[in-house]
Amino acid sequence: MVKEATSATRSRAVGMTQIRVSQSLGVNIRTIRRWLSRNKSGRSLENKPGRGCKSTITKIAKIVIAKSICKRHQSTRRLAKRLHSKGCPVSHVTVHTYLRSTLSVKPFKPQKQPKITEKQRMARLQFCKDRKSWKKEEWRRVLFSDESPFELYPHLNHQNDRVWAYKQSQVLPTETVKFPSKILVWGMMSYRAVSELHIIPKGQTVNADYYVREILNKSLMSTMQRQPEEASILRRKMLPDMSRAIFQQDGAPAHTAKKTQEWCDNNLVEFWTKETWPGNSPDLNPIENLWSIVKHDIQMMPTPTNVLMLENHVKLAWSRISPEILENLVSGMCNRVKLCIKRKGGYIRK
Repeated sequence: MVKEATSATRSRAVGMTQIRVSQSLGVNIRTIRRWLSRNKSGRSLENKPGRGCKSTITKIAKIVIAKSICKRHQSTRRLAKRLHSKGCPVSHVTVHTYLRSTLSVKPFKPQKQPKITEKQRMARLQFCKDRKSWKKEEWRRVLFSDESPFELYPHLNHQNDRVWAYKQSQVLPTETVKFPSKILVWGMMSYRAVSELHIIPKGQTVNADYYVREILNKSLMSTMQRQPEEASILRRKMLPDMSRAIFQQDGAPAHTAKKTQEWCDNNLVEFWTKETWPGNSPDLNPIENLWSIVKHDIQMMPTPTNVLMLENHVKLAWSRISPEILENLVSGMCNRVKLCIKRKGGYIRK
């Protein structure tokens, strides 16, 4: 749609050279010539009344469209179909133009978030209130851990996956399978380093026995015993002073099992018990953001064709994480806690 010039702009153009007007006002020279011709012949520079195409949206249609604002499942095609059934035949393009230009609203997709029970909401609120006075230095003591799946053929994100081309035939399709192979990995992060990834074998259920034997006894303890102060993020100490470390894990059954809790109590200096960390709170765990960064990095690599190639991609992307990203994620915990308190324990939108 061509932007219409005001009468004041047209008046400014009269008396100036055409090139100067074009450069200063950004108006096409042909348009300037029409303005000069109208002014020379004594005609007004104002817009003529009744110009342009008349709106086909009736009063009833305007009411129906206005009532659809902030309601779910209100696409322009559905609105146009509903208006047609009410005797107001308009196209979905007309509905879209009226919503954007006249009502000044924009289309948004509802964000997905975990369903939080009242008990979980209160636990989240209490956890954040207990730590609302924590500064960046306190949060730097925490070692955040989690498991995450990685699919061989992940589902497309239609909101972010865009290809600029002249026509659809230039865009190669992305192959998908109904039941893609996947791997499950465990990892841990601090504000300055990450652990080695633990790849959970295919078909292995992560119960308390496996979690304690393979992940806590081996992966976690080997990471906690690092000595180098200055090395890559996969080799350096997680914290300068490991005697002040706080181990965090979510509310998965293997994490909250009695055997796991007893092992943590006997082998770790400090950890958050199952009563401390609120369940169903991935938005409070910065490692969730780290998994997203790793998955985005993998998308930029050549598409893996087998599980072994996928594992190598995950490990490579994990090793590429910069210390600045880790520092920013942990430093952001102060804001996460404030937002959670502000929303009375509600979910923090990304």
